[in-house]
Amino acid sequence: MIVSGQERLDSDRHSQVNGLACFTLRGSLFKTDVQLNGADGFQAPAACQCDLLYFLDKGKLHSNLGQVSWERQQQIKGKLREVFRL
Repeated sequence: MIVSGQERLDSDRHSQVNGLACFTLRGSLFKTDVQLNGADGFQAPAACQCDLLYFLDKGKLHSNLGQVSWERQQQIKGKLREVFRL
């Protein structure tokens, strides 16, 4: 899941964006995770890990799986604030 702002996404000066890792859910969620599902573009229940940001090379991004629902975006934002104490 991409978390960088549109300015960075559109900029030719920046080759990387920030993202969160989302994985097929196996077992229970950690307290730093948010659960995603079909409404968020995933074929199976998934966990979005909100405690670690990844640098992603824009040139290697190739497909859009879907868009995370507004409700889930709010949960992720809240979890990021909690985890990073923002």
